Amino acid sequence: MPRREPVARRNSLPLKSLPFWLVLGLVGVILAILATDSWLMRYEINQAKADSLQRLGAYRTSLLATIDRHLYLPQVLASDPRIVSSLQSLPDQPVTGYSQGSGLLARINRQAESDEIFLMNPEGVTYYSSNYNADTSFVGKNYGFRPYFLDAMAGDAGFYFAVGATSGIPGLFLSAPVREEGGATLGVIVIKIDLARLEQSWASSGDPVWVTDENGIIFLAADSQWHYFSLRPISSALESRLARTQQYGKGRVEPLEKVTQWQSTEWTTLELKNAGPQVVFASAIDDYPWRMHLRVPLERIRARVFSKQVLMVLIYASFAVGSLFYRERRRRTEAQESLVRLTAERESHQRAIIQNTDVGLLNLDSRFRPIFLNEQARTLFGLEEPDQNYAPTDLIDPWSPEAAGQGACRAEGVRSDGSRFPVIYTLNPIRAGEKDEFILTVQDITELTAAQQALQKINKALERRVRERTRDLEQAQAALAQNQKLAALGRMSAAIAHEINQPITALSNFVASSQVLLERDKPEAVSENLVKIESLVQRLSKLSRQLRIFSGKRNSGSAFVSVQAPIHYAMELLGPRLEEEQVKCIVDLPRDYSVQANAMVLEQIVVNLLTNAIDALAGQPDGRITIHVKELDEPAEQVALSIEDNGPGMSDEELARVFEPFFTTKPMGQGVGLGLAISYSLACDIGAELTVSSETGKGTCFMLILPITNNKNAESV
Repeated sequence: MPRREPVARRNSLPLKSLPFWLVLGLVGVILAILATDSWLMRYEINQAKADSLQRLGAYRTSLLATIDRHLYLPQVLASDPRIVSSLQSLPDQPVTGYSQGSGLLARINRQAESDEIFLMNPEGVTYYSSNYNADTSFVGKNYGFRPYFLDAMAGDAGFYFAVGATSGIPGLFLSAPVREEGGATLGVIVIKIDLARLEQSWASSGDPVWVTDENGIIFLAADSQWHYFSLRPISSALESRLARTQQYGKGRVEPLEKVTQWQSTEWTTLELKNAGPQVVFASAIDDYPWRMHLRVPLERIRARVFSKQVLMVLIYASFAVGSLFYRERRRRTEAQESLVRLTAERESHQRAIIQNTDVGLLNLDSRFRPIFLNEQARTLFGLEEPDQNYAPTDLIDPWSPEAAGQGACRAEGVRSDGSRFPVIYTLNPIRAGEKDEFILTVQDITELTAAQQALQKINKALERRVRERTRDLEQAQAALAQNQKLAALGRMSAAIAHEINQPITALSNFVASSQVLLERDKPEAVSENLVKIESLVQRLSKLSRQLRIFSGKRNSGSAFVSVQAPIHYAMELLGPRLEEEQVKCIVDLPRDYSVQANAMVLEQIVVNLLTNAIDALAGQPDGRITIHVKELDEPAEQVALSIEDNGPGMSDEELARVFEPFFTTKPMGQGVGLGLAISYSLACDIGAELTVSSETGKGTCFMLILPITNNKNAESV
């Protein structure tokens, strides 16, 4: 195979292949950019300054218009006879509620659309204020330390911006002295103007505007986070005066950090935390000791410089591209010839791969007509005629063209002689230049199908053997259950014989004794024997009834019943017994639940369990039984009824046999050992679960777990 060179190597223009003069020109452009960088930065800063000063003029006009609208008001109010009369007849103490003077100021404040108006006596105590009915009322407050009060008392008009000492709201304070006809100063009238709306209008414009006082402290800003920062260092004297007058609140005024680079007497560059370096331009405000500022991000100026530098590079690049165009065009013909040769080699290589693959490949056009078939496809289908004579519908059954791009499909291949064989085929769309085509791959799975059929036969044989083994296990299990039943019957028979033998022996003894007593003419002794015989007969009768309940077929029919009903029944039935034994019974029923069970069976279980608890507490001075009903979290839709006593408890050996018939921990003659066995059997009959837990010396707890009847958790009856 001939050696092929990559096309990229022939078409690319490495730096070392460029003409020397182009490389030299590129170096010159780079040096020019580096040399003019500082000059361009200062040029763009000056351009930004001119634009900023023009925009600051509009903001300065809006500020002056807001102030001038109220500037005349203190002088006008100071000469108002009503104001003068109010100061001439001040009460001994300021009236915190409504007064004629405060009502007058409130009306004037609404008409003038100012923030607040208040009137102070010569000592600085506020007697009347427009906000007399607010929580932050100025009435009674002394503002004699404020410069606007001191200036007015000195006979000058007060002009002072500060944070309100009472309300904490900043504003511009305008004041004027109120004099009587003789010229004596009666007090000071003060107008407070809220400039927050002006700041909001600045913020909506999007321009970062500041206003600083004569000390360089920012007191108005479009962004409130820059309030009360200083553009200059704060001297100790100024810091003391600010702390005394509380002009900007009780907080400390912090200076902003300056950037060492790009500073000038015409602007200031500051580092503003997350906002980054900012170039700040200032403009004086006529007739006021304030300056207005507009800041421009340094990065924005840098971006303008960068755009000009990029323009220089683009101009040079255009020149370089134009000069290289002819050279590249001259080399294009050679590159195209190499590409044609390489394409032919690739197609030959790809065709060789396709012809030698192990699966059948068919190249189809957009209408699924054959364009090319490889040798494996011809061999699979036994084809000899030209490719165009065979359609997929003749070779594959069923043929599903709608399955294109959806994975493998199983079908049958049809050879030219009509024989069939199992195949798996995939149909995938491809793009050949401007045409839509398809690649059809076909794989013979005859051997795979035979292996699957053999595997299915083995699986069926295994399933048959499993069924046989299962049947043998079921038969063995039935035999084991029968043996267990016979063993249980034997144990029960022995226990029954033991339980009945003692009463029968005692009866025989009492009968023989009675006969002797009759012969001796002792009827009183015979009467006593008859009483004992009657007691033994009742014991045998009780044993017989419990055995019938335990072994007989019970009525387990169920219905929706309340859990609380059998508890109340047991409490009524065994109430006298609880009083007799002096046992305290605590019933905790937070809510009722509906369960599906036999009401009589449920009552018998609860009575048996409660009786067993009373028996366990017999003779104990502090006997206590707790009955509690609660819903279980795990498993869900089940409710637990627990009966717990604080009796002597049971050992592990006794706990393991507690549900066995004829097992009892009571003294001889006081129990037959069938109550708990019957309760356990009855619980199984109604689909419930009866469990027990005990600890020696601490008591025993029986728990009956019943399913809730509906599908919702804890639905009450």
